[in-house]
Amino acid sequence: MEQCFIALMGSALTIAILGFVGYIFRSWIIVRLKASIKHEYDLEILEVQRQKDIRLKSEIVSELLAQWIRKNGKIDYHELNKLSFQAFMWLPKDIADELSNSLIQKPNSQDLRVLIKNIRTYLQGTDDGFKSKDVIVFNEPDRHTSFNTSRVTSEAITKPKPIK
Repeated sequence: MEQCFIALMGSALTIAILGFVGYIFRSWIIVRLKASIKHEYDLEILEVQRQKDIRLKSEIVSELLAQWIRKNGKIDYHELNKLSFQAFMWLPKDIADELSNSLIQKPNSQDLRVLIKNIRTYLQGTDDGFKSKDVIVFNEPDRHTSFNTSRVTSEAITKPKPIK
């Protein structure tokens, strides 16, 4: 009888230990799954924030360059300065130097399209093969008439032409 009792206690103890190990293992799996799902969501949130940052920075540079090449209408120098300062805050030195040289129309400075392509590559973190010649610039007519026409260019032309 005593052996039966010991065997029964041993079996009960084994079942209790296996149950405890099973409970711990189940809890560990649940915690790991939750952590994995949270990690995936965190990565997605970071990517969304990165895309927003790229869009904001792209808008700053785009607006700066569009204002800078404006021919007709009132040029808002306050806005140009604001956009220029914003761009220089985050651009890396080499691209900031390219932008600066282009804005002051330094001889042999980067063409507007090359500059846009270089900034695009920097923001995306990779060169996806987009060519600077594919950037389209709408040239404003020299003067306003009742019938305005504008040329569209896609070949690299210094815009505006450097002062000689």
